[in-house]
Amino acid sequence: MIRALEERAALPFSPANDDVFTLVLLFVVFLLVIIFTDKTCYLKQLIAVYSIGHAHQFSDESRTSRGVYIRLLLLLQTCIISSLCVGNGLYVSGIVTSRPDMLKTLLICAVAAAVWLLLKLLLYHLVNSILFYPSQRKGWNKVYADTFIILGFALFPLALAGTYFDLSAKAFFIISLTIVAAAEMWLAVKAFHIFFAKKHGGLQLMLYLCTLEWLPLLVIGKFFVQNIL
Repeated sequence: MIRALEERAALPFSPANDDVFTLVLLFVVFLLVIIFTDKTCYLKQLIAVYSIGHAHQFSDESRTSRGVYIRLLLLLQTCIISSLCVGNGLYVSGIVTSRPDMLKTLLICAVAAAVWLLLKLLLYHLVNSILFYPSQRKGWNKVYADTFIILGFALFPLALAGTYFDLSAKAFFIISLTIVAAAEMWLAVKAFHIFFAKKHGGLQLMLYLCTLEWLPLLVIGKFFVQNIL
């Protein structure tokens, strides 16, 4: 056993044979087990509600402390999965080449994803409190958080594929961009229905999302393109 551990330690670094990366993946799976065994069925309600296009009709159970706890776990899961995806992307690009660097990357990216979510929700709250009604603000905050949760589920297979399969940096970036673009299109549709379902609402929608949502993402995307690809 000691010899096997020594041989493992002598292997070149990669996410597939890195213990920290594996433990983080196992922790995500553990969170999924907790979520799927949840008695309030928050995740099942989330899928059912969004599949019929009504993002505001949840049962009373989802508003209990247990429902809030499950929702926070889902948000935490998305932050961790996002850090795994970024770590994989930096590895296949040759930027992260050691275990200490990968651990640092995972921690920084997970915290950055959580801060990003909190800042975006705060920014939307401040802007929406001036422009829109309380019911619209509440509906949008819920839609935005739920979209962040769904994004985590969409990115999880990519995190696994990037870990255990040989994906190029370009392919990894294109797949990530496609998933994020799909989430942004979904947000645009929901924002139109919540805020701008009236004449000339499309122009307001573009101004709203371009300023608060798409412009920051374009800046981040440009950074990755210039420094990674």
